[in-house]
Amino acid sequence: MFKSFWNLLSERVLTPQVTSADSEELLRRASVALPRPVIWLLGKTQSGKTSIIRAMTGSTQAEIGSGFRPCTRTSQFYPFPNEEECFLRFLDTRGLGEVSYDPSQDLEYCQDQAHLLMVVVRAMDHALEGLLDAVRTIRRQKPDWPLLIVQTALHDGYLEGAGHPLPYPFAQQPWPATVPADLARSLASQHEQFADLHGRFVAVDFTLPEDGLSPEFYGLEELWEAIEAELPLGLQGMLRQQPGLQQELFTLHFKKARPHVIAYSLAAAAAGAVPLPVVSLPSVVAVQAKMFHTIASIYKQPLNSKVMSELGGALGVGVTAHFAVRMMGRSLLAMIPVIGTATAAVYTAAATYALGCTLCWYFAQKRNGLIPSPEMLRGFYGQELAEGRRLFKEYLQARPRSTTP
Repeated sequence: MFKSFWNLLSERVLTPQVTSADSEELLRRASVALPRPVIWLLGKTQSGKTSIIRAMTGSTQAEIGSGFRPCTRTSQFYPFPNEEECFLRFLDTRGLGEVSYDPSQDLEYCQDQAHLLMVVVRAMDHALEGLLDAVRTIRRQKPDWPLLIVQTALHDGYLEGAGHPLPYPFAQQPWPATVPADLARSLASQHEQFADLHGRFVAVDFTLPEDGLSPEFYGLEELWEAIEAELPLGLQGMLRQQPGLQQELFTLHFKKARPHVIAYSLAAAAAGAVPLPVVSLPSVVAVQAKMFHTIASIYKQPLNSKVMSELGGALGVGVTAHFAVRMMGRSLLAMIPVIGTATAAVYTAAATYALGCTLCWYFAQKRNGLIPSPEMLRGFYGQELAEGRRLFKEYLQARPRSTTP
């Protein structure tokens, strides 16, 4: 009844077609059901918001600086990895220096999205009246939104020439004597100023290599722990390269490609979760074909019939049967409300992720003058399929917290 999955994918890759308007609308509507987290960075200028994005995403300062897009009169967002393939947005409020800052437009922008309010404040800053007023306004309207208060630039309170106190001492109070006295007093004062807001505090210091402080991302693990506790979507695993990946993938190319693979995997999950097998399979394949072209562009490798033949010789038979049968089964499962949809989405995302990582590894090997054997490709695909299931299960089965007042 259907062309084999691999033949259909190859056809899409080698003769790209514009997806029909119906399929595009189907994909758009399906995507609405998936968690689309926005991390709202609320803080004064130079408080360290961009450094937090850099630490979390691995993006460079230049990439972040050129990636912001305006969204309201007083704010801009940073879509990661980019606006077209976005699966995570950072909202940066620019209006806190204005006496009349009104967060209502930003609240409306975040109204229906999984949301984390991250208040960013320099550790030695105590002129916080405007920031506190803004946070209290948001809390009154959205009391259930998780709140993190991130205290940054800890080194402002260090003695001259001193490094970070190690081991990390800020996880619980009272703080040990390794924390400089002036810094401890300032942090404690900020705790008191924010006490009525009932947020979770994290102390970090994200610097540049030329600043001479090690580690560069001091407190990053503690920040991730706090984020995952407040917004449990498995974002840390999705944003970071996994230690289980084979060493050949740890290249600048893969660092750039992986967020795109994740974004396309989520887009495929949105299409695969739609309970119409005849429509969803072509939509998923269209998304995967776009992913293949993006990866080839990043690795600067040709994507032609020879490449598809080599991959198809290794993956075609097994993956075609496995994916097509599972896709049909998952599409039927998707007709079961909630549970079936989540299961279909997780499988489709995992399979797309495995295909994307396998193509990255294939191109990395080719750049080194090697052609991996069919056994190696099949083994690698199976490994990344399992990894994909682990990565996307928490994200896709989670539901955003209620955003009703």
